[in-house]
Amino acid sequence: MTVQNVVKKIILLVAVIIFSFPTDKLCGQQLPQDMVVNKRFATVRKGPGTGYDKVATLYQGDHVRAEKKYRNWLRVSLSDGTIGWVNEDLLDSYRIENRPLIPAQADSLKTVVDSQNQRITQLEDSAKNSLTMVRENESRRDSLLKILGLSEVPSPDTLGAKGKRSARTAGQKPLQDQQSVLTVPKVYAPRYEFSPVIGVLILESKALTAAGFSVTRTFTSQFAYGGEILFSRSNPPSPGALGGDVEHVFINGGLIYSYKPGNIAVPFAELGAGASYTQAGDSSTTALDLVFGAGCRLFLTPDLALKFGYRGQAILDEGNKIAHLFYLGCGLNLPRHKEQPASGKEKALYLSPYLAFQMFSPRFRINSTTAGGLRLGYRMRRELSFELLSGYLPVVINEGRRELSLSAAELAVQVLYSPWPERSSPYFLAGGGEILFAGDGRPPAGTRSYGFFLYGGGVNLELAKSISLRSEMAHLIFPNVADIKGRHEVSAGGALRLAVSFNMSF
Repeated sequence: MTVQNVVKKIILLVAVIIFSFPTDKLCGQQLPQDMVVNKRFATVRKGPGTGYDKVATLYQGDHVRAEKKYRNWLRVSLSDGTIGWVNEDLLDSYRIENRPLIPAQADSLKTVVDSQNQRITQLEDSAKNSLTMVRENESRRDSLLKILGLSEVPSPDTLGAKGKRSARTAGQKPLQDQQSVLTVPKVYAPRYEFSPVIGVLILESKALTAAGFSVTRTFTSQFAYGGEILFSRSNPPSPGALGGDVEHVFINGGLIYSYKPGNIAVPFAELGAGASYTQAGDSSTTALDLVFGAGCRLFLTPDLALKFGYRGQAILDEGNKIAHLFYLGCGLNLPRHKEQPASGKEKALYLSPYLAFQMFSPRFRINSTTAGGLRLGYRMRRELSFELLSGYLPVVINEGRRELSLSAAELAVQVLYSPWPERSSPYFLAGGGEILFAGDGRPPAGTRSYGFFLYGGGVNLELAKSISLRSEMAHLIFPNVADIKGRHEVSAGGALRLAVSFNMSF
């Protein structure tokens, strides 16, 4: 035997030994054989590869019959007779330790998989809706380009730049930037607008300054309803003067129509009715009035607008006169979202420091004055609160030819009610109290206090969970007022109070 033959026999023996050892899961085993899924789930496909369509899904513990192998894929037969291919790594030979999951485990796993499949379906539906919206916007764009006579959207170079000549094609017009800072949501959410105003009131050929505030609430994207309180005074008292000043108070409400909301500039028209109160000296009149007007809101931000316009008020009294008001204001739109109504009671105690401007009727002979103080409130429910008010007023009284400065304290109890469930909303108030004068009181001697009733309204704007900003107007009615007209008189009087405060709950 030659050396060459010996080497060949050794190589052949080594090869036989090497190929006799198992190299994969099925080496040394015969097909077909029973197998079990060893992963959480396995996908059965039409062919031996991930590029083939899915036939079925198996879960851990499911039995299959492996009949044929191609590379690392096995052709299997399912219990229902379905034939498909499964990756070999997902199967093990069936042994007792590879027993299937208990029904509870299998059901739990199937629930998770079904939930994920449902989520995938929802995402697919959302993608289809988004694609539909994109196509609609493209259609609107094409319609706009057709109206403007353009074949495509102009580039910045086409529109022209500063210091360069515009390079537009013949017959085309540059697009004007009319994009709004506002967006009108498809699902409309009502909003409140609080707007302090100041203006010029022209009444009986006299120009008077006027101030007040309005509150509106939209119920569609174009229509809103609201109310306004406006105050004006002519011939203010001067030192030594016994009277001669005239006060006007207008309380109105009505319907407001906005044209094309969602733009930066939104024109509007209004129509409504109300009442006007005029007091001159010892006499006062109340009359109905009809309100009509128009204006515009210029939105500086989505929630802040500059408001200006004209309003006419036809006062239906003996003279049937018309008051013309040219006004300017700043509208603050409260947040769009609507909070969920409160469930049950929300009791809370709060402090409210306030600053006010108080105007007395001519019968008092007291000049307008600032006031300040503190209110202690108790909220029984979100819509109902009780308050104790304590304030300080430095008053100036016109007594004959001289002025008398006095300090006065204001004590009151009032109830606040808001019929709306939102935290930021308008409210109504009513109550009563007393004004106390220091020292010997006000002339005539012995007049130390005046009792009063009050009513009014305001807006509460929540800034944080426990802090809110309040702005309100209240009308004070004094049943008995001591007047000086060469003799001592006791009759009725009134006052108007504008106040701003912070509520701090604890």
